[in-house]
Amino acid sequence: MEYYHILNFKKEPFSNSPEPDFLFQSPQHTTCLQMLELAVRLRRGLNVVIGDVGTGKTTLCRKLIQNFSFAAADSPEIETHLLLDPALASTQEFLQTVALLLGIKDFDAQQSDWHLKERIKNYLFNKGVDEEKIVVLIIDEGQKIPEDCLEVLREFLNYETNNLKLLQIIIFAQKEFWAKLKKHNNLSDRVNFLYYLKPLNFRKMRAMINYRISLARESEIPQALFSFGGLALIYAATRGYPRKVVSLCHQIILMLIIRGKKKAGFLLVKNSISEMAKPLFIRAQLALLSFLIVIALGLSIRAIILQGQNNNAYKQLPTTQIVPVPIMKTNSLPDSSIIQEDKKQDNKMPDYIGMLTVKKRMTLSWLLRNIYGAAYSGALEAVIKANPHIKNKDIIKEGDIITLPAIAAEVHPVKNDVFIILLKQGKDIEMMYDFFRDNSYRKNMPPIVFFPFWNKKEEGVTFAVVIDKIFNNSLEAQKAIKKLPPAVIANTKILPGWGADTVIFSSHVFQVNE
Repeated sequence: MEYYHILNFKKEPFSNSPEPDFLFQSPQHTTCLQMLELAVRLRRGLNVVIGDVGTGKTTLCRKLIQNFSFAAADSPEIETHLLLDPALASTQEFLQTVALLLGIKDFDAQQSDWHLKERIKNYLFNKGVDEEKIVVLIIDEGQKIPEDCLEVLREFLNYETNNLKLLQIIIFAQKEFWAKLKKHNNLSDRVNFLYYLKPLNFRKMRAMINYRISLARESEIPQALFSFGGLALIYAATRGYPRKVVSLCHQIILMLIIRGKKKAGFLLVKNSISEMAKPLFIRAQLALLSFLIVIALGLSIRAIILQGQNNNAYKQLPTTQIVPVPIMKTNSLPDSSIIQEDKKQDNKMPDYIGMLTVKKRMTLSWLLRNIYGAAYSGALEAVIKANPHIKNKDIIKEGDIITLPAIAAEVHPVKNDVFIILLKQGKDIEMMYDFFRDNSYRKNMPPIVFFPFWNKKEEGVTFAVVIDKIFNNSLEAQKAIKKLPPAVIANTKILPGWGADTVIFSSHVFQVNE
C-alpha cells in the first residue's frame, strides 16, 4: 500500500534510499559538490570527503554522479565508475574489480598485478588523451579500502600527461579513513581537496525536512507536518544526522497514519521513538531540555541587548563574526591531535575562490569587473585559462559554470585604520553574488561592492557585500547607516578594515567619505 497518499504525498518523503533529488543542499553540501566538480573538471587527481555515519555521504555521492551526467555540450564528457564496497581480499582482486568497472573484461584471471595495471593505464590513456574524456573512479565506504590497495591508488595517480591526471579519484569515507591515509604520506600529500561533512544544526535540519516534504507532496499548499516541539525533539534524538532524521520522520509519518492525525507534535514524536531505543530517548529528553534552556537564555539575552540598543542607539560599534566553512584543502578533523597539527600547516590560500553559474544578462566583462575590481582586464587571461570551455570572451551562455581563480590584488585597497559598512557576508559565492546582483533592495542606496578575501585565521574564502565608501571613524559610518533604507539597516554592521595578513581578491578602489 502506498501509505503516503493518505497524507497527500505523491511519493515517499522519507525513504532510506539515497535519492539524489532529495538531497537537501545546505551550504556545506553545496560547497562540497561545487569543489568536487571543479576538481574533476580541472583533473586534479585525488579528492576525499570525510563524514560520520549518516551525514549524507552516499546521497552526496549519487548527486555528484547525477550532476556529471548533465555536462555541457562544449565540455569534455565525464565517465563515472562507482565502487560501492572496496573491502577486497588482495591487490589483484582490487585491480580486477577496477578493470571490470572500467569495462576491461578480456583479461586472464591469473594475470599478474603488473599486467592488470598496464591494461588499466592503456585504457586511461585512450580515454583521456585520444577521446578527451574525463574518467572518474568514485569509491564509497572508503574506510574499507585495505592499506595495500592504497598503494595501488597512488600508482593510478601517476598515470598522467604533462598537463593532467588521467584518472580522477573521489573517496567518500568515515573519519577513521583519514588516520589510515596519514600513514601513507606519499598518498595523503596528493589529496587535492579534503572536506569534512558535519551533522546539520537545528535550522538546517528543519529546512531539510521541509524540503523533502515540499518535493513529495501532492499539492503546492504548504502543510506544517511537525510542530516546533516535535522538531525540537527530532533534533534532540538525532543530533542533526540526516540518516537518523529521515528514519525517525518515516516512523512519525507511520504513527500519523495509524492515529489518523495530520500534524506531529511533541507527544506523537515521543511515542514514535521505539522502546528498543529507550537509551536514545533518555538522551533526547536531556538534550531537548538543554536545547530549550539555551533557547530561553538566548531569547532573554537578545531581549536585554535589543533594549540596550534602543536606549543607546548607535553608541556602540556593531561587530561581526565570520563562521568558517571549509572550502579548499584543509586537514581539519575534530578530536584528533594529529589533524589539528596539520591544520596549522595546510591552511593555505586556495587556488580558486569558487564557481559561478551564468545567469540571464550576465557578461564576462561585468562579472570580472564585479569580482576582481576595476582593473578586471588583468584577470581575464587567468580566468580564460581556468575555463577552457570559453571560446569567445564576449560570449558566455546562461547555465555555464565559470571557475574563478584566486588572483590576489596587487595593492591592499582597505587599510586596517578605516571602517567599512557591511551589508552581508558569507562563504557561498553563488548566494552572495545573487545578493549583490539583486536590485530589490537597491532603491535609495549608495553604490555597493562585491569583496572576496581570505586570511589564515579563516578556512576558505569569504565574500562580503559592502558600501563603496571607507570612513575614517565609526561615527561617520554610523551617520551613513542612518541614511540607508530601514529594511537594510537591520542587518548592517560596521567593520574595521582588513589587516595586512588578509589577502584581497578585488583591486577596487573605494571612495573616501568626505
